[in-house]
Amino acid sequence: MNKFSDWIKNSDKKQNGVAQKLNISASTLHDILKKGQIPNLRLAYEIEEYTRGAITVYDWVDQKHQQSIEENNETAKVISKPRAKKSTK
Repeated sequence: MNKFSDWIKNSDKKQNGVAQKLNISASTLHDILKKGQIPNLRLAYEIEEYTRGAITVYDWVDQKHQQSIEENNETAKVISKPRAKKSTK
Protein backbone atom coordinates (compact mmCIF):
# COMPACT_ATOMS: atom_id res chain seq x y z
CA MET A 1 0.00 0.00 0.00
CA ASN A 2 1.00 3.61 -0.42
CA LYS A 3 -0.01 6.92 1.10
CA PHE A 4 -2.64 7.56 -1.58
CA SER A 5 -4.17 4.13 -1.02
CA ASP A 6 -4.37 4.85 2.70
CA TRP A 7 -5.96 8.24 2.00
CA ILE A 8 -8.67 6.69 -0.16
CA LYS A 9 -9.37 4.00 2.43
CA ASN A 10 -9.62 6.54 5.26
CA SER A 11 -11.81 8.90 3.23
CA ASP A 12 -14.42 6.19 2.52
CA LYS A 13 -14.25 7.04 -1.18
CA LYS A 14 -14.76 4.36 -3.81
CA GLN A 15 -11.85 3.66 -6.16
CA ASN A 16 -14.07 3.90 -9.24
CA GLY A 17 -15.28 7.34 -8.13
CA VAL A 18 -11.72 8.52 -7.50
CA ALA A 19 -10.62 7.27 -10.92
CA GLN A 20 -13.54 9.07 -12.55
CA LYS A 21 -12.77 12.35 -10.73
CA LEU A 22 -9.12 12.10 -11.82
CA ASN A 23 -10.18 11.21 -15.37
CA ILE A 24 -8.18 7.97 -15.42
CA SER A 25 -9.21 4.36 -15.83
CA ALA A 26 -9.93 2.16 -12.86
CA SER A 27 -7.08 -0.11 -13.95
CA THR A 28 -4.62 2.80 -13.96
CA LEU A 29 -5.70 3.75 -10.44
CA HIS A 30 -5.35 0.10 -9.39
CA ASP A 31 -1.79 0.03 -10.75
CA ILE A 32 -0.95 3.19 -8.80
CA LEU A 33 -2.50 1.91 -5.58
CA LYS A 34 -1.49 -1.74 -5.64
CA LYS A 35 1.41 -2.19 -8.05
CA GLY A 36 3.49 0.85 -7.18
CA GLN A 37 3.11 2.63 -10.50
CA ILE A 38 4.13 6.29 -10.20
CA PRO A 39 1.72 8.79 -11.79
CA ASN A 40 3.02 11.23 -14.35
CA LEU A 41 3.58 14.81 -13.22
CA ARG A 42 0.21 16.07 -14.47
CA LEU A 43 -1.67 13.34 -12.64
CA ALA A 44 0.42 13.81 -9.50
CA TYR A 45 -0.63 17.47 -9.43
CA GLU A 46 -4.27 16.47 -9.98
CA ILE A 47 -4.04 14.02 -7.08
CA GLU A 48 -2.57 16.77 -4.91
CA GLU A 49 -5.45 19.07 -5.81
CA TYR A 50 -8.07 16.32 -5.39
CA THR A 51 -6.74 15.36 -1.93
CA ARG A 52 -6.41 19.04 -0.96
CA GLY A 53 -2.71 18.62 -0.33
CA ALA A 54 -2.86 15.41 1.70
CA ILE A 55 -0.92 13.65 -1.10
CA THR A 56 1.62 15.98 -2.66
CA VAL A 57 3.67 15.72 -5.81
CA TYR A 58 6.70 15.25 -3.57
CA ASP A 59 5.18 12.13 -2.01
CA TRP A 60 5.51 10.45 -5.41
CA VAL A 61 9.07 11.68 -5.89
CA ASP A 62 10.06 10.22 -2.52
CA GLN A 63 8.33 6.93 -3.40
CA LYS A 64 10.13 6.72 -6.76
CA HIS A 65 13.45 7.44 -5.06
CA GLN A 66 12.80 4.73 -2.45
CA GLN A 67 11.89 2.21 -5.19
CA SER A 68 15.14 3.02 -6.98
CA ILE A 69 17.13 2.42 -3.81
CA GLU A 70 15.35 -0.90 -3.20
CA GLU A 71 15.92 -2.03 -6.80
CA ASN A 72 19.61 -1.17 -6.56
CA ASN A 73 19.91 -3.09 -3.30
CA GLU A 74 18.26 -6.15 -4.86
CA THR A 75 20.62 -5.95 -7.84
CA ALA A 76 23.60 -5.68 -5.51
CA LYS A 77 22.46 -8.80 -3.65
CA VAL A 78 22.25 -10.78 -6.87
CA ILE A 79 25.61 -9.56 -8.16
CA SER A 80 27.40 -10.15 -4.89
CA LYS A 81 26.04 -13.66 -4.39
CA PRO A 82 29.02 -16.05 -4.49
CA ARG A 83 29.22 -18.61 -7.24
CA ALA A 84 29.19 -22.30 -6.39
CA LYS A 85 32.63 -23.88 -6.38
CA LYS A 86 33.37 -26.39 -9.09
CA SER A 87 33.76 -29.92 -7.97
CA THR A 88 37.31 -31.26 -8.40
CA LYS A 89 36.43 -34.95 -8.24
